Amino acid sequence: MAKPSKKELILTKAKEHFAHYGYEQTSLESVATVCEITKPAIYYHFKDKLDLYKAVICPEFSAIAEHIEEQTTQGDATQRIESYIRTFGSFLVTNPEFSAIFAREMASGGASMPDACIKQLSRTLVQLISILKAGEREGTFEKTHPFLIQMMIVTTLTSYNTTNPIREKIAQIIDESDAKPEPHFHTIIEDLSHKIIKGLRC
Repeated sequence: MAKPSKKELILTKAKEHFAHYGYEQTSLESVATVCEITKPAIYYHFKDKLDLYKAVICPEFSAIAEHIEEQTTQGDATQRIESYIRTFGSFLVTNPEFSAIFAREMASGGASMPDACIKQLSRTLVQLISILKAGEREGTFEKTHPFLIQMMIVTTLTSYNTTNPIREKIAQIIDESDAKPEPHFHTIIEDLSHKIIKGLRC
């Protein structure tokens, strides 16, 4: 396997830091240190921290939008929204650092999210709106607010994907059998899909 370029190394380590510490608490100095390079070496590739952050997360938002658009064009509205939730969830579970960054941005109201990333994220909502409208035309979905459904999906999946440590601590304290064993993330995706579709149906 080829050794990653310096730029690739910076992006990888920066992604880890943004996921763990958040945008505000990540410094270019700390990224340079873990990369074993100088801070000016980062400036050679990125003009500032925001530019680096944008380079880390905007391709992820673009990728998730593309995956959703590709996977949610076939079938009726029920099949399409199942694909929407499954695609969203699968992307997050295979990209845990992005999931952590996304969760932080959701909690802060997108305080640090570049406009270019918001534009890519909006593509997922546009696709969801298309699915919900198709369900209304088919007579299978009641009219609902797309942002509500989007928040149910995004908040549930990002929160579940980033809160394993506290859930493990809680499970050690309580005795309820339903709390353990810990369900697989894909089971959570399917359960969420079932509940949302049940709530949407006329």
